[in-house]
Amino acid sequence: MQISNHYAPYKTKTYIAVTNNEICKIFIIEDREVDLKKELHAQEIDREGEQSGTRNDGPRNFDEEKRITRVAMYKDLSAYLMKKLKGADLILCAPEAFKNEIFETMHTDIQKAAKEIVPKNLASLPLDQIVRILQEIR
Repeated sequence: MQISNHYAPYKTKTYIAVTNNEICKIFIIEDREVDLKKELHAQEIDREGEQSGTRNDGPRNFDEEKRITRVAMYKDLSAYLMKKLKGADLILCAPEAFKNEIFETMHTDIQKAAKEIVPKNLASLPLDQIVRILQEIR
């Protein structure tokens, strides 16, 4: 996709990672060209039954299980970016409630490359809206 001429081009190669609870989309922007490079998905939680294995285990904590699967997705993102990011900038977009969690999960080299952390849930939006929102907050 091309970025509109109404907006400034990106002078350096920039990766954009937009996340929520379930998905992470990774885009790359060079000058005015934006492309989706990868999608990562959190593993689904098995919601069958309120109890885990035995009587004494007590009720399952689905919020904690969601956090664990979300953190695992963030670690996959960090590993992917470690291989690809060399010399590029990074913009991380995550819901306000998770912005610290995603940043803390990233490798220190990824944290240094992160030029911006946008506290917005953009993962479910189409690419043109993501680009527009990011351009308007630049």
